[in-house]
Amino acid sequence: MTFMESQYLFAHPFGTLTSANWRKYPNEYSSHVLSVDILSRCIDPQTGVLRTERLLSIKQSAPAIVRKLLPIPEVSYFREVSFLDPKERTYKAVSNNLSMRSIVDVEETCEFKADPQKPDGGTVFNQRAEVKVFGALNYVARMLEEAAVNSFKANAAKGRQGLETVVDMVLNEAKTVEAGLKEGYEAGIEGLRKGTVGV
Repeated sequence: MTFMESQYLFAHPFGTLTSANWRKYPNEYSSHVLSVDILSRCIDPQTGVLRTERLLSIKQSAPAIVRKLLPIPEVSYFREVSFLDPKERTYKAVSNNLSMRSIVDVEETCEFKADPQKPDGGTVFNQRAEVKVFGALNYVARMLEEAAVNSFKANAAKGRQGLETVVDMVLNEAKTVEAGLKEGYEAGIEGLRKGTVGV
């Protein structure tokens, strides 16, 4: 089994980051993610935790030598189950591959937590990927696992960049809405002052 772990601090509040996370795809940095479909979504009435199950289709990019050894499909599917706890300000998503399960087992865990040092302005992001190849010689298994983990590392950096662009989009949308509300409010006040509201 081979794995990679990383931690990153986003300079955005937990609420902003999790809002952007739901809208992460598509983005210019994650063109390998072809589609995201919501399979189910529910809120636990006891805890208030939002559970979401999604299906992701991903275009695979594997080294030529790996493609010669294994019949890797062009598109692979992953099942993601996530839990968003607004009270504790935590988000956890676990993704497992559905494609090629008899050959390789891939599990990725992503977690967001409000930074206790910056509760109003930072979110800690932890990511872990585990890859295990079955039924291969030790050398071949290690090579395949390392190729998969290297792919995760490359996509992890792109994923963070992509999320940052979506955060920027969400913040710009919020500013536009706020400006529109302010303009409407000021126009209403001006109308009241002139006595034209309701005429």
